[in-house]
Amino acid sequence: MYQLIVRAKKDSDALKAMARVFYPDWNLRISTLKGARGINEVRKNLEDMVDELLYNIILVGREDAKFLVLEDEFPENVVFFMVDKKRIRNARIITLSRCFERARAIIRNSAQWQENAYVFSHKDAPFVKYSIPAYDLFLGLGEGYERMLEILLGTGYKCTLFVRGFGGTHETYCGPSLVAKIKIPDTGKVKVLSKEEAECLEIKEEDLVSSNRDIVQMHERISLNFLKHSVQDVDHIVVPWSGGRDSTTALILSLKAFGSKHVTAVYVDTGVDFPSNIEYVKKVAARLGVRVEYAYAPIKESLPEKGLPTHNNRWCTILKVNALHEKIFEIYPEGKIALVVGDRDAESRPRSMRPPIRWEGRLKILSPLKNWSTALAQLYLLFNEIPLNPLYLKGFYRLGCYICPALRSWEVKLLKIFLMDDLQALPYFKEFMRSREALEGENRG
Repeated sequence: MYQLIVRAKKDSDALKAMARVFYPDWNLRISTLKGARGINEVRKNLEDMVDELLYNIILVGREDAKFLVLEDEFPENVVFFMVDKKRIRNARIITLSRCFERARAIIRNSAQWQENAYVFSHKDAPFVKYSIPAYDLFLGLGEGYERMLEILLGTGYKCTLFVRGFGGTHETYCGPSLVAKIKIPDTGKVKVLSKEEAECLEIKEEDLVSSNRDIVQMHERISLNFLKHSVQDVDHIVVPWSGGRDSTTALILSLKAFGSKHVTAVYVDTGVDFPSNIEYVKKVAARLGVRVEYAYAPIKESLPEKGLPTHNNRWCTILKVNALHEKIFEIYPEGKIALVVGDRDAESRPRSMRPPIRWEGRLKILSPLKNWSTALAQLYLLFNEIPLNPLYLKGFYRLGCYICPALRSWEVKLLKIFLMDDLQALPYFKEFMRSREALEGENRG
């Protein structure tokens, strides 16, 4: 999935040492510019070396900073990153590891504004460009985001761009203009940290898709190549499918890579899922022509004994994982199984350090979306004419059960605005809302 390029052999030796310690199972391709020092020679070597089926990261030391001017001459899957040492070989391997992380982040955490659409490119001076691995970009599409921004800011901006940072802080853009910084905590009140006046632009989904077509296809090409070259030693292909954007993207990629006859999706019902989520899965499955197997995790039945899950006691997770694995091994009692998941680096530090391929018993877990942003996954569904899950359009960032402790204060407020009539008769929903109101009351105090 990744090629790291440095100038000389001694620099590549340093990268190989870094890979052995921090990325032993990543199968990184490490290449050199054969000691080239002149701009023209470097350009020519890169033209021969850049692989359109990989993310290409060129690391340069301070003495080779002049090479950075070449970045805009190369495609979107090529990023230059300067290591703050005279030469790459002078840097500690932990420093090189951090530089590798930050270079990967730039590819997914950058955006330009071109005429009437955000373009997720790190070339040509983007207005958003973050090398912070934990950051993520996502589009505020649908009535939920517009309504929440109207409540918070007094203006219902449509089709905004969010940059999710540390501690629940979100930068919010309308076009290239920053309109607000908003704090969205896990619990407690959503706060506007700062607000700016900006024009409310009309940004259309079809313009976003057409403007990002080449970029979407670039990421798709790399992910498809990764999948096709990762299944030679497996017998079956399974996609755990939650109905969320990431797992739906992973499912579409798998269908394109292997065909519907060779892919099985597994949906795990918990008894406390959003009803609209199950409807969405059935609707999209019919459109894609994919086989879906349904597993059941007895979370609803366990609630009387265990109580509502909390951040500190998410006992529900193991039940879902067990139900998924039991169903997979029921379907395929023999053979090795490729499990294609929607994990992305921007979700968490632990996920960013997982290799793109890892084994868990008979399961070979493949992560084709490692270097995708949320925005890219959103665009990929629209690009493939698959509607976004209705819960996203109501302003949700992530999906889960309607009693999930990971629902943030923003989403709990959306439950009250949009879904109270649909959910209040469902098991344990009222108890969940009372528990959240009590918790948020404590936090305000």
